[in-house]
Amino acid sequence: QRGHLCGSHLVDALYFVCGERGFYYSSNRNQKGIVEQCCHKPCSIYHLEGYCE
Repeated sequence: QRGHLCGSHLVDALYFVCGERGFYYSSNRNQKGIVEQCCHKPCSIYHLEGYCE
């Protein structure tokens, strides 16, 4: 399932996916930030996991 996640919805999704591991807003694998990847375009939970610590 893919969806647009912006603002607090994006942060809530990251807390849900990453849990106590925490997360960061830029991925080493991709120069684009999570806002560009998940707010401007739809992304999946699997994509969000790439931003977990």
